[in-house]
Amino acid sequence: MKKLIPFLLIAVLFASCKSSSKQLSSGNYDAAIKKSAKKIRKNPGKFEEVDIFNDAYRMAYNRDITEVNRLKQEGNPANWSKIYYLYVKMQKHQDIAASLPPVGINYEERDFSGELSTAKNNATEYAYAKGEDYMAKNDRFEARKAFNRYKEAHKFNPNYKDVKEKIKVAQLAGKTNVFFRIEDNAKVTMPQEMMQEIQNINVNDLDKKWMNYDSYIDTTKLYHYSIILNLKLIDVSPEGLASNSITESREVEDGFDYVLDANGNVTKDSLGNDIKIPRYKTITCKVTRFHQKKTARISGVIEYYDNVSDKLLKKEPISADALFENHYALAYGNYDALKPETHKELDTHKPMPFPSDDAMIIRSGEIIKKMTKDIIVQNKSFLK
Repeated sequence: MKKLIPFLLIAVLFASCKSSSKQLSSGNYDAAIKKSAKKIRKNPGKFEEVDIFNDAYRMAYNRDITEVNRLKQEGNPANWSKIYYLYVKMQKHQDIAASLPPVGINYEERDFSGELSTAKNNATEYAYAKGEDYMAKNDRFEARKAFNRYKEAHKFNPNYKDVKEKIKVAQLAGKTNVFFRIEDNAKVTMPQEMMQEIQNINVNDLDKKWMNYDSYIDTTKLYHYSIILNLKLIDVSPEGLASNSITESREVEDGFDYVLDANGNVTKDSLGNDIKIPRYKTITCKVTRFHQKKTARISGVIEYYDNVSDKLLKKEPISADALFENHYALAYGNYDALKPETHKELDTHKPMPFPSDDAMIIRSGEIIKKMTKDIIVQNKSFLK
């Protein structure tokens, strides 16, 4: 692969550096005009490039004007956009020719302003009229086509009639409206404020160009789809506290004893000092490690409905678990018997109060809200 890279780079460079004469002979008149014009600006005395420019200019004009005449003869108003852009291209070629040093550049100066104006006006009128035709069908998919036509008309003439307002109307008419709601069928009594917090899912940030999500009813809109988060279960576990104990021990020095001879007398070393040996004892400390745990679960199904046909399109299970977990240790006895890592554990891991049931439910509610939005995004292909 590494060996191929230099050859690929050379091929790309060769293609980009294709000479103006080769562009001309290949029929790429537009590219030949640009490339030869660039060379003429750098070296006005390069007459072979002047000849290439003149030939490319003439051939491009003949090609474009022939196509313009053909499109006009068809009499199809849909052609006015193509005609306009052909005139734009011819005008650009003429502007390039006019900007070059007068070193034999041979072209006939033409006034395209009238043709440009006529083509633009006709293209604008046609695009606007097509937008009106699409909107008259009273269909959101046709409204999207109308939006594109109005945008085209606006591009030609931003001040044409009421095209700006038409764009807004078409964009609204082309939207698919989705109503999202939560149904609480979990049969769990909880404060209303807490249920409202769980149900407060902001779906507006899911909006796209042609997709609108609401979690409230807007009476001015027709909702094509409904997405329902049907809560089936809300459950909180009891507060769990598990423990296990171990005993750590260590031998420590506890005074000394004299070394006695066979007669019970204290023995001496070579310097006349009493000989002593250290006395040891075992110290212990009981370490109890605790594991605090509490869970909450909210589960249900997400249901997709086509409101037009009143059909269930899909249902998908969803479950969110919130977990509170904490580990800590307590020691009873002589702390000097503990290992260094046990001392560190005692210092850094402390008991914590268990969160309330409400707090656990709200925590799992936040999880299920995020999961719900993720599932909606994953299943966006169901909504047209």
